[in-house]
Amino acid sequence: MILKGNLVKHLAMAGIFGGLLFIGMSSSAKAQSYDPYYNQQNNDYHRQRNNDDYDQDRHADSHHRRDERHEISHHQRDERDEYGNSRALRRHQEEERRAVRRHQRNERRNNYDPYYGYPRY
Repeated sequence: MILKGNLVKHLAMAGIFGGLLFIGMSSSAKAQSYDPYYNQQNNDYHRQRNNDDYDQDRHADSHHRRDERHEISHHQRDERDEYGNSRALRRHQEEERRAVRRHQRNERRNNYDPYYGYPRY
């Protein structure tokens, strides 16, 4: 059987290309495997730790919002005791409740600057 020159050249190039591809893929797979120096358990610990910090912040925020609601209700009860229950007082208290809701919404959306006391842009 007689082989043409181009066919031998093409088979040799395919073999070389296949070998290089195999070596490249195996080194890439090695780079993605478990490395004892970069401890995956330690990475899981930090991921868990970050989740705990998030939960603590979330609980602190909910307590802060609850305390604000309690403060406004106590303040408005004291106002009703002192000034009576007039239409102007009810309107004033509704505006205060709206302001607290807006304030808490801005805090939840994280666009509230506590230093200056107004929304950030």
